[in-house]
Amino acid sequence: MKLIKLTSHSDNSSTYINVNEIGYFYEVKQSDDWFDGKPISVKFTRVGVTTHNDGGFKVKETPEEIIEKIKMIKCSNSTRII
Repeated sequence: MKLIKLTSHSDNSSTYINVNEIGYFYEVKQSDDWFDGKPISVKFTRVGVTTHNDGGFKVKETPEEIIEKIKMIKCSNSTRII
């Protein structure tokens, strides 16, 4: 199993995801609407995995960063976490 370590959007905790189970990921843009001097929703990436049917994980890494992590781990010869 090859895992990548991603950072939770809500509380900065670590989320470890098996790269073979990723179904999709996409970036959600920051809201144009503001409340109390802050955007209603800030930018994040949603990562969906095939083993869950709950809408996916909200993470801080960009899609490009996730792709780089996947490339690095796919090229490794051992089981490890990137």
